[in-house]
Amino acid sequence: MSTQLTWRTVDKKISDLVPNIKNPRTMSPKQTEDLKRSLKKFDLVELPVVDLDNKVIAGHQRLMVLKLLGREHDTIPVRIPNRKLTEKEYDQYLLSSNRIHGDWDWQALADNFDIETLLVSGFDDTDLTHIFDDLEVEDDEFDVEKELEKIKTPTSKLGDLYELGTHRLICGDSTDPAVVKKLMDGKKASTVLTDPPYNIGLSYDKGIGGNGNYGGTVNDAKSDTEYKEFLKAALQNALAVLEKDAHIFTYCDQKYIWLLQTLYAELGIASKRVCLWIKNNSTPTPQVAFNKQYEPCVYGTTGKPFLSEKTLNFSEVLNKEIGTGNRTLEDILDLIDIWMVKRLSGANYEHPTEKPPQLHEKALRRCTKPGAIILDCFAGSGSLLVACEQLKRSAYLVEREPIFVDLIIRRYEKLTGSKAKKVA
Repeated sequence: MSTQLTWRTVDKKISDLVPNIKNPRTMSPKQTEDLKRSLKKFDLVELPVVDLDNKVIAGHQRLMVLKLLGREHDTIPVRIPNRKLTEKEYDQYLLSSNRIHGDWDWQALADNFDIETLLVSGFDDTDLTHIFDDLEVEDDEFDVEKELEKIKTPTSKLGDLYELGTHRLICGDSTDPAVVKKLMDGKKASTVLTDPPYNIGLSYDKGIGGNGNYGGTVNDAKSDTEYKEFLKAALQNALAVLEKDAHIFTYCDQKYIWLLQTLYAELGIASKRVCLWIKNNSTPTPQVAFNKQYEPCVYGTTGKPFLSEKTLNFSEVLNKEIGTGNRTLEDILDLIDIWMVKRLSGANYEHPTEKPPQLHEKALRRCTKPGAIILDCFAGSGSLLVACEQLKRSAYLVEREPIFVDLIIRRYEKLTGSKAKKVA
């Protein structure tokens, strides 16, 4: 009967250790670089295991990378047994040490680690999707009207740039390429999701109810030609800072769907769908033949952008119980172009085309990865930032009106408990 195995730590020269040709573990180039970075920063924490004849049992990849780092003549601590392993023991440990790692607690990873830490630790985009893809957007219960009333004189001014955690916000005109370039600071966005003025004669210096004067300067009564040039300038600036494979979402009034589709074609954006936000709380007007019940969002792409692989086919749908509030139902609704998201009553909206944060969830979950940068050229009250914060994306925002820049900062600070940082 074999003696019970016990282990101790001794020092061995790396060049004296013999790799096992039966080792089943391989590493991709990315994994090799991740391990290099870890060893450079933390040195050797998990010790290799070797038999009494210096044959490696576990730690092949760590030893290989140490050699790649030029440390083959270093002496390192290793674990060795009190007796030589039998061939069967050796093989069993070799396989188990490479295979028995257990499953990740994805929720614990989401709750306890930020995206940067996870990426540096070797997690990839697929892992991040597993970790964060079940997150949802909740209403932040931010009272825009009350907060606007508190801002007697805006502190922000044109040109001011802020960092809000992983998000960025600039006070400026998105039709000015220098403004967008300053915001991005050399980084690329994966998606544009924006809600420009609708050009339907709304007052941008007052709330919807006309109860407040907020000093807005937008001309919302342009000619069709002027409006097209206005949107073209903003979209051109956005395209200049987008990845080559990207998604573009632009909200508009129903009468301008054609204009945006035409503009997309001129700018090399493939027009894919017109997604419809079905709104509740609308009040029909008898004088109008058919009252508006939706707002369109013209969706297009450049190149071949990312799409979440979390999809369901009909056989999966038929074999699952689906009901209101069921995540399976939500996953299905993520795949279609009808967006049914509750809208507050008109009296509660102060920005003329304000959107609820939950409205952005479907586009973000379906078309972006955790950690992605989402550009909004017309930030308004900052609802995209709220959605991005909760879904672990980064919102890069342009807002022309100083009072709404101040409002977005207040909204972020209330949501997160963190302070915005002025960087320029």
